[in-house]
Amino acid sequence: MSIDSGETFTGDSPSGDPDVDRLLRIVAALHSERIAKGLTLRQLSKMINVDFTHLSRSERGLTQPGLVVLLRWCRALDLEIETLFLRTRV
Repeated sequence: MSIDSGETFTGDSPSGDPDVDRLLRIVAALHSERIAKGLTLRQLSKMINVDFTHLSRSERGLTQPGLVVLLRWCRALDLEIETLFLRTRV
């Protein structure tokens, strides 16, 4: 299946796409880590040079952050992205 196939996903996933659901779990884990470290979204956005509104929308599940943003986000929180991928497996 190609990304451009137009195929829709269905099943038990809230979004209808298990890959999107996993990304949402990764972002939720990043949100929890940010809160645990006492960082505001504005502080984090300055640390990783990403627009505050993009991070806010990502944390609320309204947009999906790209790989570069995820890598910067992890680095700022002193996390390995591999760890997040392993923690969010179903």
